[in-house]
Amino acid sequence: MLLPRLRLFSRLRLLLFSLMMAITWIPQVSHAQEVFCQIMVNANKLGGGDQQLYQSMQAAINEFVNNRKWTGDTYQFQERISFSMNIVLDERLSVNQFKATVQIQSNRPVFNSGYTTVMLNYTDPDWIFEYTEFQPLDFDINMHQSNLTSMLAFYVYTVLGLDYDSFGMMGGQEFHQKAKQIVNNAQNAQEMGWRQSQSLRNRYWLNENLTNSSYRNFREFLYTYHRQGLDEQARQYVPSPHEDNGGPRKTAPAIQIKTWLCDFAFIFEGKSE
Repeated sequence: MLLPRLRLFSRLRLLLFSLMMAITWIPQVSHAQEVFCQIMVNANKLGGGDQQLYQSMQAAINEFVNNRKWTGDTYQFQERISFSMNIVLDERLSVNQFKATVQIQSNRPVFNSGYTTVMLNYTDPDWIFEYTEFQPLDFDINMHQSNLTSMLAFYVYTVLGLDYDSFGMMGGQEFHQKAKQIVNNAQNAQEMGWRQSQSLRNRYWLNENLTNSSYRNFREFLYTYHRQGLDEQARQYVPSPHEDNGGPRKTAPAIQIKTWLCDFAFIFEGKSE
């Protein structure tokens, strides 16, 4: 009789464990964070040493971006905004200071289809930051504490702003303004990428192009192109027997802007066929 009782006890423990896991997991699905960012830290240029440090760096950045509450909205798990950051470490300037080139790409699903459209495709070569293993990544929207967290938060808010712009007319204004606040806080920072005089294509000009009222038409176009264009086209689309692409065709819009401002190729690179 002992063996069956042990088996029953084991099954009860397994059932209890599964129930506890389900209870723990449900709130995460119901109240997921807003973004799902695939973080990759590539240290190949720095040689084979300190792999533990680079893995720790990747995990810390992943924790900061994906487990932080960035908006006041409630998201379902499947509604998270998808984007990626590929951080290529170019040089180790000191024990805890690094220079990197980072590519950021965000995507937006097209309503009722399996198609996604690229919202942002941008390369930033001006990442210089400090990272100390196991040290918390602190961020305050009201001050420039860390160049690493300021850059991470800047791009998260920019991704959010563009995504919200595509679902509502000028819907991302709040997030573009938060990105601008980060830029303003960093005007006295020693690191490159924050000031207008340093380059014509950097974080300052990226945000300037998205907040300058002269380019309001561009952000309004994001809504028209995505919400009233792609989404509506996918909803009404009826495949032709002569088509083999299985979905609506995408076109590459063109916008003329002043050459002294950072251009909008960072968005439209991914929209051309």
